[in-house]
Amino acid sequence: MARSNQLGVIAALVGIASVGCGGGGRTAAWEETTAQGAEPVSAEQQSQKDQLVATGDAAWEQRQDEAQLRAAIDAWTQALELDPADWQLWHRLSRAQYFLADGHLAFRDQEDAPDPEATAMYQAAVTSAERSLQVLSPAFADQVRAREHVDEAALAVLDAQAVPALYWRSAALGKWARRDGFATLLAYKDEIRAIMTRVLELDRDFFFAGPDRYFGAFFAVAPAYAGGDLERSRQHFDYTISRYPGYFGSHVLYAVEYAVKAQDRALFERELRLVIDGDPNVLPDVRAENLAEQRKAQQALARADSLFE
Repeated sequence: MARSNQLGVIAALVGIASVGCGGGGRTAAWEETTAQGAEPVSAEQQSQKDQLVATGDAAWEQRQDEAQLRAAIDAWTQALELDPADWQLWHRLSRAQYFLADGHLAFRDQEDAPDPEATAMYQAAVTSAERSLQVLSPAFADQVRAREHVDEAALAVLDAQAVPALYWRSAALGKWARRDGFATLLAYKDEIRAIMTRVLELDRDFFFAGPDRYFGAFFAVAPAYAGGDLERSRQHFDYTISRYPGYFGSHVLYAVEYAVKAQDRALFERELRLVIDGDPNVLPDVRAENLAEQRKAQQALARADSLFE
């Protein structure tokens, strides 16, 4: 049958959430610490760090294997203990933690019992991205602390260098907030939309047009009174899919969000079968992510009868 409770749909499928300073059972990194001048890294520490980063890089290339992904996370974490001022490695760690949760651990979820390690890993990804932003722009962190939330004024101090951390923080926080509860989703939804708007302004094509993918889902799932608009959803999905047809995640979201909301089963099945039958190597840099999306597509297709009248 069709989805009947649209607020429940928001909680169950997208995890559209905002990014805030407090609430929702977590404390943002900039609430706990302020960015301090880092101690100089010694030559010995730099050598150790370089070796750890290289080890992590090699393991990351095999991230479709959960053990290799964990090895990458462990190596990069140790490297950051030696040099916590490496803001670029912080956002790489955030992406890795997000993928461990989303591309591996979340498949262990039960209907009424999300995998607790996946939930914790999404939260770890949020914190790592916050560390990146805090080091990259102490001014941004100061403004967020002063306002007690992320807003347009705080985001305005950031440039395109901040896009990876902003994107992965938002992606991970949305998934974590969904698991934390509906009240958390409501508390966070507006700020994540503001952040994704800023990411879209700074680098629309980041991670295979990720901001448009987000807004495609947002406008499909949100009720009309909260800004839902199927035509705007379709426009965003059209952009991301036309720009990067080989990224399977866009097709999966187009199916499970837009097609279900529009009750277009033919589109739903077409997009999911395109993914299932597709070649995950079409974009070699995200082969692992495409493999995970193929698993998501298979799961979604198996639920088709419950999603359509």
